[in-house]
Amino acid sequence: MPFAHLLAPLRIGAVEIPNRVVSTAHQTTLVHDGLPTEDFRAYHRARAEGGVGLICLEATAVHPSGLLTGHTIAGYDPRLRSALAPLAADVHRCGGRIVAQLFHGGREQIDSPPRAPAVAPSPVPSQRFKTEPRALRADEIEEVVEHHALVAGALREAGLDGVELCASHGYLPTQFLSERTNRRDDGWGGDAERRLRYVRETLRAMRRGAGADGIVGIRISADETLPEGRTVESTGALLRQLVAEGLIDYASVVVGDSSTSLGSAYIVPPPPIERSLMGSPAAALCAGLAAPLIISTRVHEPAEADALIAAGSADAVGMNRALIADPDLVRKAAEGRDDERIACIGCNQGCIGHYHLGLPIACLQNPRTGRERTYPSAVRNAGAPRVLVVGGGPAGMAAALAAAEGGSAVTLAEASARLGGQLALAGSAPAHAEIVARFRADWHRRLQAAGVDVALEYRVEDDDPLLAASGRVILATGALPHRPALEPAEGLAIVDGWDAIARPAAVAGPALVADWGGGWTGLDAAESLATAGVQVTLAVGAPLVGETVHQYQRVFYLARLEELGVPILHYRSLSAPGGTPHLRSLWTHRDEPLPAGLRSLVLAQGREPRDELGLLLRERGVPFEAVGDCVGPRSAEEAILEGTLAGRRAAGVPVG
Repeated sequence: MPFAHLLAPLRIGAVEIPNRVVSTAHQTTLVHDGLPTEDFRAYHRARAEGGVGLICLEATAVHPSGLLTGHTIAGYDPRLRSALAPLAADVHRCGGRIVAQLFHGGREQIDSPPRAPAVAPSPVPSQRFKTEPRALRADEIEEVVEHHALVAGALREAGLDGVELCASHGYLPTQFLSERTNRRDDGWGGDAERRLRYVRETLRAMRRGAGADGIVGIRISADETLPEGRTVESTGALLRQLVAEGLIDYASVVVGDSSTSLGSAYIVPPPPIERSLMGSPAAALCAGLAAPLIISTRVHEPAEADALIAAGSADAVGMNRALIADPDLVRKAAEGRDDERIACIGCNQGCIGHYHLGLPIACLQNPRTGRERTYPSAVRNAGAPRVLVVGGGPAGMAAALAAAEGGSAVTLAEASARLGGQLALAGSAPAHAEIVARFRADWHRRLQAAGVDVALEYRVEDDDPLLAASGRVILATGALPHRPALEPAEGLAIVDGWDAIARPAAVAGPALVADWGGGWTGLDAAESLATAGVQVTLAVGAPLVGETVHQYQRVFYLARLEELGVPILHYRSLSAPGGTPHLRSLWTHRDEPLPAGLRSLVLAQGREPRDELGLLLRERGVPFEAVGDCVGPRSAEEAILEGTLAGRRAAGVPVG
């Protein structure tokens, strides 16, 4: 049997789950007015149908004072019972089990104004969210504790199998546990025993609400990644104590802390943070714990998860991002079809990235994620026309795959020697090496399986016979670097950021990367040059370094650049009065000369569409559909979504 350890059943309290793959609690933004929507139900039902053993629903606020965002499930709303009952029935019908995470954010609030007053054990402000809480009164604490029992009972009545306390990432239970945030001197704070009281009391309340046959778990950060934070050793001692007191049936461990920028980036860490980050710490926790241990954090492959369980590092594995990319992960693994899986590449763009923008969950790799209710499954059209796709970047690859899966014979023509477009270029940089390697391997496999004819180093001209032989044409010719008009001084080389990333050792230092602040190019150019030993300074023409890069990636970029000793000139855009390059203050518009002694000026000044072939085809009256950056440069998420929809349309199959 493939993945024998991962696919084996597991007993948790009074409940048995059919396998050890867990969809742990994660925000979907598929919640409206405190209640899960039909899209929420469709999203989780897809994972249940795909064979997930245990689904833990996202943060469910036990009290109105504990909402994290405007899209948090309101566990105290009496309507929630009937809203969740159909989903619980869906999961059980598929053979899985379902619990919900009970949550109170305390001082941590992401919500937009007007925000409710933040509350906490003590009035200690939050560095990351800039909230300034007031201290909870003792009677308010008791009310919040009792709400855990009420919500747990309501969820059990809705058919859920149990509940989990969110004591991770610096939320209210953690705020009570920590002497940094709990400065009380009453029965709810003081020494370690009194700081533990809130967690004890909430778990007891949850046990009362869940009943004798309901399971109760806890999610906790094994390592808070803070100098004064909880460590694996202290977490292990706490979990063993809670198990010994009969308060929990399982523990789910993660990494990070929500209250700081660096700590929060470990909640959903992107590459190049190491894979299976919890493997070694979890082994120490699991060895002495008399209850099942679920671990999460960058476990993307069933083989990795199976090995962790086989080694005794965990009893079950949370594989959220892998399941976001492919809800059928478990079923494909069980049927020996793991090679058909849509791989998570760890980009964070549509999952946690959408959450931080207040948008419904999505996936760069799988356009159906978050759209399960309205996006039709792939079907084949027996009369699908032949399709030519020009351009082998993300948009073109997605268009070719969708058209081939829809029944078309497809040729994908790419002018260069490799597929991937700008993503392939980004793979030369440390931050994107793993993401791009996984992306290219996944798409090569999927294109090959779909029978797409890939023509590399093939430049399609406006009179190309392939155009005449194709019933549908899709252009995905991408973008070019934008290059402002400059007249550089003698001895100063002008280098495109893309070239600096691809061949950093060929760039003469000292170099200045002039970054307009719009994305990954400037950051990757600076890091690639510094890693290659080139003396480099980064000038950022935006209020924030990496302004359009997701915050978790930005944090680690800045940490690596600091370790490499790269100076950053803030609020300095590139200007060219009279054609001579200068730096200009964003705030005063005052020009200043480039730093003395520069030998190379590296341009990261945005992109512009590459539409030459489109202009020629329009002149000849040749019909086509353009997608991705050749329409307007954006991210790979838009490129893949547009390419997928265009490929479906070209094959004559439904697009939803």
